[in-house]
Amino acid sequence: MTRYHLINGERVAFTAEEESARDAQEAAEAIKDAANAYKLSRRETYISVEEQLDQLYKDVAAGKFGEDAKTGEWYVGITSVKSSNPKPS
Repeated sequence: MTRYHLINGERVAFTAEEESARDAQEAAEAIKDAANAYKLSRRETYISVEEQLDQLYKDVAAGKFGEDAKTGEWYVGITSVKSSNPKPS
């Protein structure tokens, strides 16, 4: 589909170079939109910061350090969110 722009009030078709440049711009915008969608998805899935801090406190109080920390509430919850909403490649 041909794209047009106005030059001195006149509708003029894009040149092949302009079409290629616009296609590249749209592809870059699609990549950026995909990255933002993943961020939004994660943001909506995470529990509140207050709840995360409470989980961390409980894990520390329970002595969850080192490898044991990977069994704590906070780590398990965050890992679940990250696994279900991976970063795009």
